[in-house]
Amino acid sequence: MTPNTLQSTSWLAKRLGLSVSTIERLRTRGEGQLPPHLVIGRHTIRYDVGVVEDWLAARQHGRATTPSSPTPNAEPTARKTLFRKRLISATATAKD
Repeated sequence: MTPNTLQSTSWLAKRLGLSVSTIERLRTRGEGQLPPHLVIGRHTIRYDVGVVEDWLAARQHGRATTPSSPTPNAEPTARKTLFRKRLISATATAKD
């Protein structure tokens, strides 16, 4: 890694077509939605150009390393199923 391969957050924002504030927000959430970064000093964040390019290539080929997000309806469906089971159980107990 040569010094010229380390770039700032504003470079990454331009490279990804996002605002600097969006990059900073995503980075602080730490959800793996950005390429790995280097912390240099107390307030300096840098991105290695090679790592960023590899990360982009992996995402373009569907090999993203971000955790898969659950389907939006998965949790409500599970709650409905649990509610139905409890309702059926309560109804059966009341009839006995």
